[in-house]
Amino acid sequence: MSASRKALTADRRRDLAALSDLTSERRCTVSAAHGEPPRTMYERVTTWLPARLAAHIDLRRPCLYQSWGGPMNGQSGRQQIFRELVKAITFEQVVETGTYRGTTTEFLAAITGAPVATVELVDRYRLFAKARLAALPAVETFGGDSRDLLRHLSLTRSRVPTLFYLDAHWRTELPLADELRIIAASWSNAVVVIDDFQVPGDRGYAFDDYGPCAALTAAYLPDEIRTWTLLYPAVPSAAETGQRCGAAFLASPALAGATRSVTSLRAATRADPCP
Repeated sequence: MSASRKALTADRRRDLAALSDLTSERRCTVSAAHGEPPRTMYERVTTWLPARLAAHIDLRRPCLYQSWGGPMNGQSGRQQIFRELVKAITFEQVVETGTYRGTTTEFLAAITGAPVATVELVDRYRLFAKARLAALPAVETFGGDSRDLLRHLSLTRSRVPTLFYLDAHWRTELPLADELRIIAASWSNAVVVIDDFQVPGDRGYAFDDYGPCAALTAAYLPDEIRTWTLLYPAVPSAAETGQRCGAAFLASPALAGATRSVTSLRAATRADPCP
């Protein structure tokens, strides 16, 4: 065996020797800044593992059940918006893109009581979420591209009031514009929520910016969905908790009126600063 191969094997043995300690509850601390556990050693140990094994190990870490501080990035203000929204509109299904570890999925299932279809591209996260949500028969967990799932659902489940939670965007993966086009073409009774979106006039809310023509702002929205009503959180970021990520809410023309009773939302206006 070559010296480099021996060194690699020795490194992996040391990593595996630390694995049981890293996965124990006493070492599963949570970062106050991000709601995520310390990652350096843990990621080094697990990134080269098969997705199924890595997910199995993840399931032993209690802090991963509250990733990013809890549902909706640990944001109590956004959670309240959703509670008001589901009181104002009876949604018959929920569709989530970007399951991650299923924390928000679980919340959506609990507050709506409706069937939830959720899709995750990364096998490790999908397998974790599927195991975590196994006790919830109304939740279906899918793998693959979010756009493929939306096209599939558009053929069979587009006639009922639907709540969409879009959070599949990450770095080089930005399917959001296509997701919105598919939804606008097929659903006439829907509310779409986009995570990590700019809230005009409130710089305390974070939003994703992936470069030219890829910042999640009002300018990014495709023409196909611009007839929908655009709303933002009414709660200022200074009063929000958790990660303080921005969000946009889009209501189809048929449901726009119902959103007016949701006092924790405000409609976009011409006075909003341009992106």
